[in-house]
Parts: sequence; C-alpha cells; structure tokens
Amino acid sequence: MQEIDCPQCSLKIDINLVTCPQCHAAQGLEALSGVDPDIRIKNQKLAVWFSVLFGGLGLHKFYLGQHLKGSLYLVFSWTLVPMVVGWVDAVRTLKMSPFNFQQRYCRKVNHYYV
Repeated sequence: MQEIDCPQCSLKIDINLVTCPQCHAAQGLEALSGVDPDIRIKNQKLAVWFSVLFGGLGLHKFYLGQHLKGSLYLVFSWTLVPMVVGWVDAVRTLKMSPFNFQQRYCRKVNHYYV
C-alpha cells in the first residue's frame, strides 16, 4: 500500500483516497483542478428551458434542488396554475444575472453518513 503526505495537514494517507480523512482536503486531480466536488453546478439556460417546457410539472424546481416546491407544482399540475407560474419563473430566471443565479442555486451539498 502506497502512502503520500496530505498537503494540508501532513498526515500519511493512502494514495487512492480522494480526500484526507483528517482535514478533508482534496487529493490528486481534484486538488489540482480547484473545483470543490461537493458543489453542484446548475445551468441557468437549462433551468429556463425546463420552466418554459415543463413548468407545469415543476421539473425546473426539482432541477434547482427545491423538491418541496417541485412536489407542489406536480400535485397541482391539473389546475394549469403551475404552468403559468412556471412561465413567470422562466422570465425571472432569465432576467437574473449569472452571478446571482450561481449564488442562489449552486450550493455545497452536505453529505451525512451514518
């Protein structure tokens, strides 16, 4: 078993580990890329298309990680009100700046392990 030193805390860790078990610093290619693997990147144009085409079913809310709102859109989809609200969401998302979109919808995912 090959071991390397963690660049953050200098702990000896297995070469195949992605993160250090002590300081949770990324190892290997993840550390070199500068991208946090726990952040889920969302595409603003895709969210707009989802809300225009499938706004009545709440697909855009599920895509953006708002599962409760997406479920409400799905439950009330027979009234056609979510379709109109989906179009309003499309316009609001389209007018939003890319920076505000990233700040609002691209969040770090917390992993809870038992």
